[in-house]
This record gives sequence, structure tokens and C-alpha cells, in this order.
Amino acid sequence: MKMRSIALTGAALLATLPLTAGTADAAPRCSTTLLCGWTQPNFGGRALNLNNPSPGCDGFSGGDARSVSNQTRHRVTFYSDTGCYGKRFDLTFGHYSAKTPWPVKSVAVWG
Repeated sequence: MKMRSIALTGAALLATLPLTAGTADAAPRCSTTLLCGWTQPNFGGRALNLNNPSPGCDGFSGGDARSVSNQTRHRVTFYSDTGCYGKRFDLTFGHYSAKTPWPVKSVAVWG
């Protein structure tokens, strides 16, 4: 019984390693002052970057983002529709989302 419990715990830990490694590696790929997006979840696909964006509403040129990283010094709101409308979520400086709840079509940079 005890051996089975140890085996199950070990298997559960091993199952999480690929996801953790992929997520941890992606955050450093977004340099300081950049607002980064990728066309696929888990920082895959084509990179979409906004370099040192100024406050206001903008969008990633080249497509919608399915994973994002905020390395600007601002709070950023990501929107499901163009023109900073629709469903939204915020990311503060230094945070990222490996899988956005929907394709990000526009972003608002605050302050």
C-alpha cells in the first residue's frame, strides 16, 4: 500500500514537469520594456511584441495572442475584441499568462 502511494506521487510529479518547464522558460524570452504575445498557448507559435508601449489602446500586429507576458512597467488589460472592448483580464508588471481564456485582440496600457 505504501509503495503504491509513493509510485502514484512520483508519477503525478513527473506528469507536471513538462508543463512547468515550458512555462518557466518562456517568461525570460520577453525582454524588459516589452509586452509580448504568442499566437499559441504556452508561448508557442509566432511572437507578437509591443516594444515600450505608451498608455492607451493598441493591438498586436500580426495576429491574436493566446499567451502573453507583461514586462513593461505598467498594468496592462487584455481584451477579447478590438478597440479595447469585450471580455478582459489584467496583468501587472512581471506577470504572464501561458493560456489566455480567449484570443487577445487588443490591449490597454495604463499610466
